[in-house]
Amino acid sequence: MTVSQIPHVVHVIDEMPAEGAQRLIVEVIRNGSPGYRYSVLCMVREGLLAEELRRHGVAVHCLGRRPGVDPGTIPALLAWMRRERPDVIHTHLYNADCYARLAAWLARVPGRFSTRHSSRPWPTPMRRRIARWISRLSHATVACGADVQRMLVNEDGLNAEQVRTISNGIDLGRFDRADRSRLRDELGLAGDELLIGVVGRLIPLKGHQQLIDALAQLHRTGLRQWQAVFVGGGELQDSLRASIAAAGLQGRIHLLGVRSDMADVLAALDVFAMPSHHEGLPMALLEAMAASRAVVASAVGSIPEVIRHGESGLLVPPKDVPALVSALQRLLTDAALRSLLGTQARQTVLEQYSAQRTAQSYEALYDEVLG
Repeated sequence: MTVSQIPHVVHVIDEMPAEGAQRLIVEVIRNGSPGYRYSVLCMVREGLLAEELRRHGVAVHCLGRRPGVDPGTIPALLAWMRRERPDVIHTHLYNADCYARLAAWLARVPGRFSTRHSSRPWPTPMRRRIARWISRLSHATVACGADVQRMLVNEDGLNAEQVRTISNGIDLGRFDRADRSRLRDELGLAGDELLIGVVGRLIPLKGHQQLIDALAQLHRTGLRQWQAVFVGGGELQDSLRASIAAAGLQGRIHLLGVRSDMADVLAALDVFAMPSHHEGLPMALLEAMAASRAVVASAVGSIPEVIRHGESGLLVPPKDVPALVSALQRLLTDAALRSLLGTQARQTVLEQYSAQRTAQSYEALYDEVLG
């Protein structure tokens, strides 16, 4: 079979920063089989992970769509698809789901799929109606967890027969050679100081403010042998910095921004926190588990499908600061518990959430349509 005869899958998304949906695309492509060839189409701009894909020989294209409603997007997508003639278009996040699925249908692309990454319904009735209508142009919508699948059917109103659940997965090999000392040296941590970390965009739904409140309470109780890092960028950067100052935690909570060395960052942690209000099946959570970190996370979305409370992590109700304080206190004061939870967390990912398994499931879905 020549290269031109190998089915061509194009993942379409607005841009490729180092965030969850984009990391999933990278993991699926890197663990795909030789029976498919892959590329990525960024509708707006590229991003940090685009360079990572190119280093692995994956083509990344950029359409240059303008932000907001851009009437030229559909004609541009149509022209690109008719020129490249992909066999599968697989879209991610709202803009790509709407624009690229419609263009793929008009271009008669043989396979049309979308992945939904969150258990939160689209925020307006109009968006939900558009998404429901556009979903009929797809062969399937992939839910990244059972809770996401329930939301798609019960709240977004998709046909249950068109929804397929395929859990996210990660490549554990990325964490086998991580350097634990790199970030700790950068922060100047003392040998007995513990490091707490949260990874995610700095937006209200990620619960950073609740984590600051919880850490301030721990500090007031006299539990102070810790520092914390917030990894990611976003709209709340200035307000979170002000909250940290108001709590008297300057020099103890560090806003690191976007990092490209996530394996080393996670290796440096003793506790991984995910105080989100809403989630799907977070890639950052799976990465922390693969790095054998002790996790405390909100019991939202598909997180309880992954974390067994007290066995592979600790679960707390969302927005419940006292519960978060209690869980953090347990982890910070019990090294044996941290080790036990971290070991079981990695085993869970190894057995159930590997990137190889996710990639195989995606390709099996393509096989059903392409024959």
